[in-house]
Amino acid sequence: MRLLGFELGKVWGRRSFLLSVCVLLAVNGFLLWYTNLPDGEEPGLYAYRAFGEEIAGMTEEEKGQYVTEYKETMEGVRFVEEVTMLRGMSGEMGEALAAQMLEASPGMFEAWYDTYQSGGYLRFTDSLWQEERLARELYDEWQRCAEYGEYLQAVQENRTALKGIGIFGGTAGDSFSARNVEKSARDYQRLTGEGIRWMPGKAVTSSLENRWTDLFLLLSVAFFVGYLILEEKEKRLFYITRCARKGILPDVWARLGALFLHCLAAAGLFYGENLAFYGRAAGLGDLSARLQSLAAYRESCLEISVRQFILLSVATKGLALFGFGVVIAAACLLSSGFFLPYIVGGLWYGGSYALYAAIPAGSKGAAFKYLNLAGSLQTQKLYGAYLNLNLFGRPMSRLALTLGLLGLIILTGVSLCLLLFARGERLELVRGRFLWTLPFRPHGNAFLHEGTKVMATNRAAVLLLLFGALIGYRDLSRQYSLSAQEQYYQDIMLALEGELTQEKEELVLAEEARYREAFREIQRIEELVAAGEIGERVGEDMKSPWYAVTAFYPAFSRVWQQYEDIHENGGAFLYDTGYLYLFGIRGGEFRVDLLLLTGGMILAFGDVMAMEDRKGAWNLLGATLRGRRRIMADKAIVCAVAAALFSLVPFLCRMINIQGAFPLRGLSFSATAIPCFRKLPAWLPAGGLVMITALWQSLVAVAAALVVLLLSYWRKDSLQAYFFGVAVLLVPQVLGLLGLSFADWLSLYPLYRWTAGA
Repeated sequence: MRLLGFELGKVWGRRSFLLSVCVLLAVNGFLLWYTNLPDGEEPGLYAYRAFGEEIAGMTEEEKGQYVTEYKETMEGVRFVEEVTMLRGMSGEMGEALAAQMLEASPGMFEAWYDTYQSGGYLRFTDSLWQEERLARELYDEWQRCAEYGEYLQAVQENRTALKGIGIFGGTAGDSFSARNVEKSARDYQRLTGEGIRWMPGKAVTSSLENRWTDLFLLLSVAFFVGYLILEEKEKRLFYITRCARKGILPDVWARLGALFLHCLAAAGLFYGENLAFYGRAAGLGDLSARLQSLAAYRESCLEISVRQFILLSVATKGLALFGFGVVIAAACLLSSGFFLPYIVGGLWYGGSYALYAAIPAGSKGAAFKYLNLAGSLQTQKLYGAYLNLNLFGRPMSRLALTLGLLGLIILTGVSLCLLLFARGERLELVRGRFLWTLPFRPHGNAFLHEGTKVMATNRAAVLLLLFGALIGYRDLSRQYSLSAQEQYYQDIMLALEGELTQEKEELVLAEEARYREAFREIQRIEELVAAGEIGERVGEDMKSPWYAVTAFYPAFSRVWQQYEDIHENGGAFLYDTGYLYLFGIRGGEFRVDLLLLTGGMILAFGDVMAMEDRKGAWNLLGATLRGRRRIMADKAIVCAVAAALFSLVPFLCRMINIQGAFPLRGLSFSATAIPCFRKLPAWLPAGGLVMITALWQSLVAVAAALVVLLLSYWRKDSLQAYFFGVAVLLVPQVLGLLGLSFADWLSLYPLYRWTAGA
């Protein structure tokens, strides 16, 4: 036991290994936050938490009534939205389609119009689309759990309903399909529909079904094995440890035991982070409820609670990691090169992931899809789903086969480790050189040489490219949805675009007269109701078509504002919604973009100055002809140019994406055509304002890069530069993102979003 503790502490006690694990945990936490940012379409995690708290004390019958009423409300509100949008379309086609919808669902428009107008349907989210998607998703989950008793009954009474569970079809009594149906009925026979307590399963499913977390776990195991074996081979310590008093095998057993404990601890640590994040954001619910209370795991044939399911899933992931680790350890013992074991591990996981992703579930090769490393890491599917694989015509449980495969991998890996360590033929690393490696040729130009050191040797280019790809993907994949009001505003503004003419003025005045008539009629009907000449119900029916007209008045008021400004000050009509998103007045994307830009520059430039202190090179560089200050200036120029180009990625990607939904027209028009920029000089075109905004954001990015360089020069240590960079540049932005507005003035955000407040 002392040897086991020594081997475990030898790795976990190293600062570099702990730092690497902390970095993986930080990146995992960042991706959890980043991939769950609200995008305008999907409901946020807070919505699931709020809904779970709303139904916490309800009975199952009350839950059903509540979620059914919630879904019906959103269907009614969406119906009113669609009818209103059709009525707002120009031409007779919109009116005809709206009439058809009203005829198909009589009374539905009147029943939900007041709810639509008041906005009271927004219970858990901020938009109609998010609310409707949430209601539909939760209703489907509740319905699956509510029908669990019927599902079990169908398994026993109508076994043909389970043919879809098998991978292959067949009608003969000795076929795989028939045997699969019989086995399925036996496996489900002991289950009943009692004790199901439905709750949203978003937190549990999202916590356990995370490919990135699995990848980080594999990396942590690879790092652990590298410290455990490769480092000692590099230092030739195995020649000593093999001669220990207790012999060879206790040493290797202690190493494997330490690896096993690390795999279990890492699985608990990383998935504990996932559960903590989603539990805080979306709410885990009642962990003592039966697993089938989560709709995603209704098909499980195990009588376990949600808590037991989580523990089994994480523990089995630990076993899968141990199997991966012992095979990598055997490769480390067999190899005399440093990178070969990692190449083996990468090819193993990459190949198994390709099989898992490429092979269809219903194909004849389904066994190869599931019985591999990637399939074994999907432990939530092992315990939360039901699947039998076809092995020689016999249905075999995927759970049993996967556990058997893990046992075989672990047994094989452990045996190879014992054998290879006992034989001891390759106890040190051979430092070879690839034949195709080109020799390093320093630049004769000092500026180019510093640029190569910063961007290539220091890997700043790689980090900037990775962060640039992440930012670009985020901005390009963001979906912009046009509401009925925005569609109306876009249509009329594109028709009016340009200088004011008599024809355009007549169009605006005709629309204004239509709204004035609608308001006048609504007021007249309200007066009739107040005088008692007609009933309130009749009055609401009479006002309904006029309400459909006035629903678009907020959008028309923006048109009218531009019309009045042009009449008073001159100018041209310009569709401005795209510019409002591009300049950050709408959308709120600048915060996240600046956060990612700053994080990328901290990692890319935090070591630029410190690398010379770490190698003691400043004393030598200070004696050169150019001197220390000129070299520092070269480094600063390289970083400034890279930061400026890097900052254009979110601006250009955002501009391209916005153009698809909100056309950016009239770049040659005066920027004063955009209502919120009326105070700017009339000679400045809208295109010029776009260029000034891009240039200004580049300058802010350059300022952030220079701050990072100053911190790197001041601390003379890359880790401290990273730490202070996060504290000075990132922490205030995160606090501002969390709603603490005072923190914005401690960050670069007010400068970055200058155009939003112009």
